[in-house]
Amino acid sequence: MSISPISTPVSYLIPTNAILQDQSQLTTLDRQLATGLAVDSPADNPAAAAQSLQIGQQLSALSLDGTTAGIGQSDLQNLSSTIGSISTLVQSLRQTALAAANATTNGQDRQALADSVQEQLQQLLQLGNSQTPDGNYLLSGSQSNTQPFLDSGSEVTYQGDAGTNTLQIAPGLTIPTSLSGQFLLMDIPTGNGYAVVNASSGNQGTATISVGGVTDPAAAAEMDANHQKYSVTFSVATSGVAQSSYAITNASGTVVGSGVYTPGTSIDVAGSEFTINGNPANGDSFSIDPARQQSLFQTVQSMLTLLSTGVSNGAAGAQYEQGMSNVIANLNQGLTRLLTGQAAVGSSLAQIQAITQVNETESSNDQIAQSSLISANLPAVATQFAQGSASLQAALSAFSAMQNLNLFATLKF
Repeated sequence: MSISPISTPVSYLIPTNAILQDQSQLTTLDRQLATGLAVDSPADNPAAAAQSLQIGQQLSALSLDGTTAGIGQSDLQNLSSTIGSISTLVQSLRQTALAAANATTNGQDRQALADSVQEQLQQLLQLGNSQTPDGNYLLSGSQSNTQPFLDSGSEVTYQGDAGTNTLQIAPGLTIPTSLSGQFLLMDIPTGNGYAVVNASSGNQGTATISVGGVTDPAAAAEMDANHQKYSVTFSVATSGVAQSSYAITNASGTVVGSGVYTPGTSIDVAGSEFTINGNPANGDSFSIDPARQQSLFQTVQSMLTLLSTGVSNGAAGAQYEQGMSNVIANLNQGLTRLLTGQAAVGSSLAQIQAITQVNETESSNDQIAQSSLISANLPAVATQFAQGSASLQAALSAFSAMQNLNLFATLKF
């Protein structure tokens, strides 16, 4: 009987390679099940790995922008809260000034109001020196480590600068996260922003003039820019029927307006409206000058001085009422400036909110794109793993059986 020779190396090599290949595939599938990733290294899929790396860098940049935006949002919210508190305080001071504007307020009431205003002046100073939780001053401009307002005893001075701190919350988008106290509390225009009125110290009557709104912005701006000054002088008839009249003159002494005066008369001077009340004495006069800049601290101090000095009826009472009228106008200007500051902060917060929404959407899209590149289809992988395990087990069993075969087992006697 003729027996064909069996090539043992070849018979073992073929199933061994198949088993090793199955084991390698199962190892890959097992890793995918454990990590959830189909691409765990560049070797798995170089193109997908490169795209995933690029997307990962984009996600890191978006995350950094989000962190920066969060810091900016926190600072701006603190700043907005501080401005709101200052506005509430100034509103309260304005109500006090309105209540105290009448010269008939008795001395005891004025002293009580003065005590309250003194406390509010200190509160204004404290609010002006507000800090973030990490110790940065909100109103020192770009000098966040410098206390912005210093009370020397005679006046409050500003120690910061006119700049702002900024943060980049997205490529090409930088927002301010602080305000200059110079702008917010120091450089406040007086009067109606263009003109201010003052009574002559020698007035003998009880007339007062309050500054109103702007009727001609161009004329008002021209007066302010060219430092034009005017006077309002009263003439009162001393014989016959008592009658008062007024004349408005410019700095050269030229009469630019005149009329008969009755209490409540409104006049227009260089684009601004003024209202006259009370009874002037013959020769009483008022100056109408371009508005100047004055700090809120100075305005409150002027109010405190008026309340503390004490007044009586008559000419002295009129001087008091004129001073308090100017205080009210200046507080109104302060409130307008605070509103402007609050609007600027609100604009920055709106920008942060908008860019945050954009970044969140972009980040979500990037995560989906990255996942589609490198994530494994776990249900499919689990099925393949189960099938591969069964196939490997069958191959191992077959190989084991083949190992038990030998020449004598194949011979039949």
